[in-house]
Amino acid sequence: MWKKLLKCREVAAVFSKMKVQNGMSTSFWFDDWSELGCLMDKTGAGGPMNMSIRLHDTVDTVIQKHKRRRHRVELYNLIELEILKVKNRGLQSEEDIRLWKCGDDYKPSFTTKETWKLLRGMQERVDWFEGVWFRYSTPRFSFHTWVAILDRLPTGDRISLWNGGIAVMCPLCKDCPETKNQLFFQCKYSGEVWPSLTRKLLRIDYTNVWDDIIPLLTKRRTKLELFLFRYVFQATLCAVWAERNGRRFGEDPKAASGLTKIIDKQVRNRISSIRHSHNSAYHGAMGTWFSFR
Repeated sequence: MWKKLLKCREVAAVFSKMKVQNGMSTSFWFDDWSELGCLMDKTGAGGPMNMSIRLHDTVDTVIQKHKRRRHRVELYNLIELEILKVKNRGLQSEEDIRLWKCGDDYKPSFTTKETWKLLRGMQERVDWFEGVWFRYSTPRFSFHTWVAILDRLPTGDRISLWNGGIAVMCPLCKDCPETKNQLFFQCKYSGEVWPSLTRKLLRIDYTNVWDDIIPLLTKRRTKLELFLFRYVFQATLCAVWAERNGRRFGEDPKAASGLTKIIDKQVRNRISSIRHSHNSAYHGAMGTWFSFR
């Protein structure tokens, strides 16, 4: 991990600069403290010798000991001006402050959110995001659902694009080629699991067609019913995918009724764990779930 962090130094460097106060913790050559930026990047290895300033001197040391002189290279004269600005302003008694880039400005506090925005940029918000990332979701289930919605799961049809010689039939039903829409939930196997968990919960909205299920994740309904539907949807996706992988790699198959019981237990366990949060909005979740079973 440390080696990977070191590889990010050049990216991270543009996000940090120093506000000089007493100058004692600011590197003259390696920190971004002046309007010229990091001076070592500007001058290269010859900078310390040409300026007669040692490589590891702090701004405080330079302000106290350096004597201004004229240089043939204009860049060094600009550096002399930066030193003079600090001398004229005077050093203070407070510690230097490290600033972090936040939007178009620099602030004393680092925020992961703002840094992520600068690194990745803001994308258009999709309609289904609340159905994937919601309160009391299980992160592993949410991540898997996100990958599935983006159509990034290595299903048979996608694998065949990389390797034409591999079997692409659905390992659950063995009747038709495996695709995301077929696996969730038009396969005979998953087609038994899905309705037994959601038919009563969804009532007239029930469907086993993937493209029709995704809008239901954000359709208005009671808070408890919406939470239960989102959670059982994600739990079912993960369970079906795990069963699919197990069969593909030679594990003993589970009956559809057995997988249904496993998912049902996962939902009940999650509801039980929420009780300890003392959130009154979810107190009736277990009774609501039992009413649909």
